[in-house]
Amino acid sequence: MLLQLMDGDAHTARALAAVAGIAPSTASSHLHRLRDAGLIEVTDAGRRRLHRLAGPEVAQLVEALAALAPPRLPERFQPDPPAGPLLRARACYGHVAGQLGIDLAVVLREDGVVGALSPGETGVVHTFDHPLLAALGIDELPGTGPAVRACLDWSHGTVHLAGALGAALLTALLAAGWVRRQPRGRALRITGTGRQQLGALGLG
Repeated sequence: MLLQLMDGDAHTARALAAVAGIAPSTASSHLHRLRDAGLIEVTDAGRRRLHRLAGPEVAQLVEALAALAPPRLPERFQPDPPAGPLLRARACYGHVAGQLGIDLAVVLREDGVVGALSPGETGVVHTFDHPLLAALGIDELPGTGPAVRACLDWSHGTVHLAGALGAALLTALLAAGWVRRQPRGRALRITGTGRQQLGALGLG
């Protein structure tokens, strides 16, 4: 259920129960404990109660725990097959994860846009003068929170970019039509336009 909430959206207990393959009553019991522990927030939307992660710190913790225990994950979250949609590209609480997220992090690090960071470390954007950022129209970031944070990618054992830059990249990729959200889950589909544009930037 926590992995599903990593998509950044709010979900009902019934929807989360279906993801986890458990009864709604069991899901409600677990969600109550997660709320009491401060890991999730619950809001009322009419007759529905919606659950979401309490914040980016919780998302970072969930991603780190998943990196330690992939064999215990439900089948749809397992890091197999190697070309599975979650491994190629997925939303990780407002930023891009999977191989696409790692590729973006590598090229921006190698080209000096960001520095080398270990998981959990924060940094700054050294320059916006980069073909990828220009193609996506990213020339500034909001002044709140860290500009860059290295988030451990559970499926590949390395880091992708979170923070304001990571959020800006996901927002811009979706707005440009380079990626699309899948109907269910966190997987992102790289579109034909995205493959073409990313390939032209050396990311395909």
